[in-house]
Amino acid sequence: MNGQSKASLTDENNPLFQEIARFRALIFDSLLKPHDMTMSQGWVLVHLIRENGMNQKDLAKRLEIASVTVSKLVDRLEARGYVTRKPDPVDRRSNQVYATDAAKDVVRIMTDTIREVDTIANQGLDDQQQEALHEMLQIIRNNLKDAASRRSV
Repeated sequence: MNGQSKASLTDENNPLFQEIARFRALIFDSLLKPHDMTMSQGWVLVHLIRENGMNQKDLAKRLEIASVTVSKLVDRLEARGYVTRKPDPVDRRSNQVYATDAAKDVVRIMTDTIREVDTIANQGLDDQQQEALHEMLQIIRNNLKDAASRRSV
């Protein structure tokens, strides 16, 4: 292919990965809408369920988004009873964020939603194709993550 890959472009010359991510997000958000939850809010809860009590700065790093964005997401989640903030005992200028029991229920719903979106996305692929695709996408993700870290993105 002349050293240039067409793998990231669709027939309409649009970026394939971006379109996949956009369609997944649209479907994911539409399935979560009855639960008054967005994908971004949900990922905050997922990370807090994994490691409860992170400060907002660490949470922003983990999510790879701006601290201001995390603050807004946490504000919305706190207003709905999914998280609580407590002063960080080490740094009084900072808050630690804790997921509530209600957040655990939402994360269960998110997990089911992810499975549903994956089922939609993987229609027409057999188990072997799905496994191969998963392995290839992990390689691509790692390549891009390594390149981004070298560029201090």
